Amino acid sequence: METTNQFRHALTRLYQRFSALQRGEKRCFGVTMTQCLTLELLDLEGPKTVRGLAESLGLDTTTVTRVVDVIERDGLVRRARDERKDRRLVFVSLTTRGKALAEKLEGCAADYCRRILGAIPPNERRTILRALERLVSAIDGLPAAQGAQGKKRPSKPRRQTMHNPVKKAAGKRNRR
Repeated sequence: METTNQFRHALTRLYQRFSALQRGEKRCFGVTMTQCLTLELLDLEGPKTVRGLAESLGLDTTTVTRVVDVIERDGLVRRARDERKDRRLVFVSLTTRGKALAEKLEGCAADYCRRILGAIPPNERRTILRALERLVSAIDGLPAAQGAQGKKRPSKPRRQTMHNPVKKAAGKRNRR
């Protein structure tokens, strides 16, 4: 049990410190971390639907819709229908301004990652990178993580409800 607690505390400290570093480094660009991650993802992977962004970011589609609304208003992304294949699909892509900002954000991230790696002895870096990759694989294998990565979650059992025969009969009459 001690190892489990140490592991949990180490992960928590890592997450908190890395998040604080990211926020501090990227704050001067005038975007939230979620906006930042959205811009960087679009730069890396190209246009995506809001649903695709939500799955990649591990967020709810309503949250991503609000994020896209703001960065679209700021002229960083644009929405466009897929006129060639399926007009129902709307893709989000970077504008020229959005691309320039995404590249600055990625440069900023690369810089602080270089600084972190620079503080680790060179002979330990590969071991740490392998351990991090193994950790990501272990997390991805968990059911909750699969749902966050856009994989289908098992459906929830339906809640049992009391049947009301009077209501049921009234509903049938109204459908005629």
